[in-house]
Amino acid sequence: MITLTFAQKENIGFQYVLDQLQPNSPYGAQRVRELGPLQPGDRPELTRQLSNIQRTLDGEDTCQKALRQMLRVFMTVKDIRPTVLKCRETALNEIELFEVKCFLLRCGEIYPLFQEVQSVFQWEGVSLEDTSPALDLLDPEGSRVASFFIGDNRSPLLRSLRKDKRELEEQIRRLPAGDQREELQARRARVAAEEELEEIRVRKELSSALAPHVPAMLHNMDMIGEIDLTVEKARLAKRYGGVMPTLTRHALDMEDMVNPRLADLLRERNKSFTPVSIALERGAAVITGANMGGKSVAMKTIALNVLLTHCGFFPFAKRASCPLFDHMHIVSEDLESIDRGLSSFGGEIVRFNQVMRQLSDGFAFILLDEFARGTNPDEGAAIVQAVTRYLNGQNAITVLATHYDNVVQWGSAHYQVIGLKELDVERLQKELTNASDEMGMRLISQHMNYGLYRVEGRQDCPRDALNICRLLGMDPDIVKIIENIIDKP
Repeated sequence: MITLTFAQKENIGFQYVLDQLQPNSPYGAQRVRELGPLQPGDRPELTRQLSNIQRTLDGEDTCQKALRQMLRVFMTVKDIRPTVLKCRETALNEIELFEVKCFLLRCGEIYPLFQEVQSVFQWEGVSLEDTSPALDLLDPEGSRVASFFIGDNRSPLLRSLRKDKRELEEQIRRLPAGDQREELQARRARVAAEEELEEIRVRKELSSALAPHVPAMLHNMDMIGEIDLTVEKARLAKRYGGVMPTLTRHALDMEDMVNPRLADLLRERNKSFTPVSIALERGAAVITGANMGGKSVAMKTIALNVLLTHCGFFPFAKRASCPLFDHMHIVSEDLESIDRGLSSFGGEIVRFNQVMRQLSDGFAFILLDEFARGTNPDEGAAIVQAVTRYLNGQNAITVLATHYDNVVQWGSAHYQVIGLKELDVERLQKELTNASDEMGMRLISQHMNYGLYRVEGRQDCPRDALNICRLLGMDPDIVKIIENIIDKP
């Protein structure tokens, strides 16, 4: 089962995506709150949800007016699920019957609009029930007005009691204070009590009559939520460039993935997000690069789009193929608990051991972000090498981001942050002439490419950090010492 913590979902940008959803109805909002990843056994359901998003995108221009009208009616619907369920067990009061009537009135508005929209979209597994028979019980006159009271026509006895009560009230109004007035007031109180009992009987009768229509009303609530969420998913796919994924057995292949949270943040700073591409099979893939944010961004983007696919969203990519995993785990020092009194490294190892104990329970997706960075470099490198070698033979797709050398030979694939690989050094050095330290950092950041490329053959971690030291004017003597240490066999 895929059970990421809230902190993990927030860290990779999943919570940000959920916050972008703007459901029109309380039933759509409930769907968002309950939204979770589907499992391999749910492949038909996931396929249905994804197909309905595509159908929405394909047909929205054809029936845009009817769709907008239907969504506007969604905004006026209230969540009365508890009230509807209650009428199976007890009599509803007048306010509750009014709420039911209002809901049924909205269903009456939605039904023809849905039929028009559905004739275009042909959503799979989506339907609405005609609840007009239930509405007729609460509105026998057919006024279709949003009001409700127990009318005289509900019961001959009720009509007679109310007539008697009005006559007594008129007599009381005309009499001065005295014994006769008090006697009439007592008679009126008895009639009013009988009236109340008859109203209760009528409400019980109405509630019982509504009970057989409860399944249809609950179905429509569920379908309103389903439609609402589907339309919102389609809107996000259109906004961030989502694509219909191919569900595979074992291959994960996504081209030009985007992380909306990071993309929006960069856009606010007049910068653009560098798309991330990756193609993986079973085994352990290694992402290398200097500590400048590129690896973590890639890891978050991969994790986000895999999780989105499992939750019935279009991944934000140019092209996407994704398997359905039984488990998904993110192990990152930044997100591990140290409540046990362990160091951050100790907490990371505890979490890693928990993941390893679940490896036999199915096909897993594991992300290790800068694993073992909390210990000394020699031990950390040895640990990451061993972990990579072990996970490369497991029933899992693992992605490890590391800055340690001599790790990639133990993995199934090697990806590297492009970084300054394509940099025109001479041109950048000219731009940096007379630039302040802060401006120099901004210029280098603008030239940094945070995309990934697949490395064929052996290649150790890039030396972008050393290049940055040079570009920012570190003392040449120190740079020379660094070079000698790096090149030392």
